Amino acid sequence: MPVNDQAAMKLIAVYASVRIIANTIATLPMQAMQLRDSVLTPLDRQPTIVVDPFGGAITARWLSRRDGIKQLAVSCALRGNGYAVVTARDSLMRPTRLMVCHPDHVQVDTDDGGGRTYKVNRQPIDTADMVHIIGMSMPGDVVGMSPIAYARQAIGLGLAAQEFGAEFFGGGAHLSGVITTDADLDRAAARRMKEAWEASHTGLKNAHAVGILSGGAKWTQITVPPEDAQFLGTRAAANLEMAMLYGIPPHMLGQVDRTTSWGTGIEQQSIGFLAYTMADWLTMFQDAWTGMLPRGQSALIDTTELQRTDTAGRMAGYVQARTAGILTQNEARAKERLRPIPGGDDINAPLNSAHSGADPSAGGTPEGGPDEQP
Repeated sequence: MPVNDQAAMKLIAVYASVRIIANTIATLPMQAMQLRDSVLTPLDRQPTIVVDPFGGAITARWLSRRDGIKQLAVSCALRGNGYAVVTARDSLMRPTRLMVCHPDHVQVDTDDGGGRTYKVNRQPIDTADMVHIIGMSMPGDVVGMSPIAYARQAIGLGLAAQEFGAEFFGGGAHLSGVITTDADLDRAAARRMKEAWEASHTGLKNAHAVGILSGGAKWTQITVPPEDAQFLGTRAAANLEMAMLYGIPPHMLGQVDRTTSWGTGIEQQSIGFLAYTMADWLTMFQDAWTGMLPRGQSALIDTTELQRTDTAGRMAGYVQARTAGILTQNEARAKERLRPIPGGDDINAPLNSAHSGADPSAGGTPEGGPDEQP
């Protein structure tokens, strides 16, 4: 069986690995940032190429942001390259819409100066209108390395084990037993004996029924040979190899029969997944989108959701951040998707008293009244 990207996706471990990476990138929010007072802050008005890069927010004719980024991620995960063409620009010639290209339709070459040149469906495309997301690549190469091509043997072994298992259990590759007798039976008599046995001993209603054989006939159970049973171990090894290929924690692929070194608890494992796997993927997409923004602006993918802990942990973190003067009350509320409250922007407001802006000599209750008790 030739192992290409379509065949590789039939291996469950490959499909799951690609799905995890693509879904993670596509669901994380992206913002255009600008450096203000030595701090990266989001733009008040986000560019269209960040908010709706494929045009799907206004019409079903185009891809949504999530679907377009997911297609680029799938292309990178399988082929090592993701391509998109700029199809619309605003009055300032800034990109406003992209179209994802299948890697089979894109040809990459170099000019006399060593720069990349592109053709889509054999038509030359200006490099300013091309978005090229490159995975791992050899020094001097103009395209990324295809993980499927480099792992073809391992994927082929996994597909062979998967196919063997399907045939073994679904196609009758293994007999449950045989009936032997000393009598000479012609084909018709043997068929009648087989059909009579199956009619009395197959099906859920006949489970655990007692069988009776006459005429010297004997039933012999056939067990699974050890070498045939090894395919289960082969499939488990294939899952682990695909986890190594894509940097996916084994427990995300269902390998929960061993101790993970990715950390204890969902939060620590998510942080490990972010640090060792997703950081490089997210940087590739950030760099691609930064190249489409005006100078001085950069694209940033917010990974807060991947590091989101349980409620008790978040509340304790907010208390520490407020005590240290890092977050205001409204900033903490915004992280929980709650509306701001009056007076909640005072960074110096103590946690258990009135706002620092109140006049202590005035006596009585500060404006706004005491904190309401639940």
